Amino acid sequence: MYEFLKNTAEDNDWVFEYSRSDFQNLYDEMTNDEIHLFVDPITTSSNFSDSGAEQKTYFGKMMILVGSDIDEDYKEKYEDNIKPIIDGALQILKDTLVCSDANILKFETTEVINLFDFNLDGVLINYNIVLND
Repeated sequence: MYEFLKNTAEDNDWVFEYSRSDFQNLYDEMTNDEIHLFVDPITTSSNFSDSGAEQKTYFGKMMILVGSDIDEDYKEKYEDNIKPIIDGALQILKDTLVCSDANILKFETTEVINLFDFNLDGVLINYNIVLND
């Protein structure tokens, strides 16, 4: 899953940051015009068939974020930052998962504003995905 997310970010010229949220808050290379994919450590669960074939399910959360102006109200932040992410980067991520034939068991999004020290806006994604190799 790590490689899949990293490759998706690189293919779309997004900044990829893989770390715990306390380290993500220390990230200081933010620019307002770049999309950032922040991925928390991934939890992996394995199931085994009677023949011993392994199926891995990945759980976790990630965020697609852009820098923002702390002085904007929520409506401005939604129109300027969140809606373009939902219509753009989030849809690209969904399409990439579907095209890779992933089994998406959960893909839940929550809008976020003024996150971390850089006042980032975007979407938080809680996921539960089986990647078919």
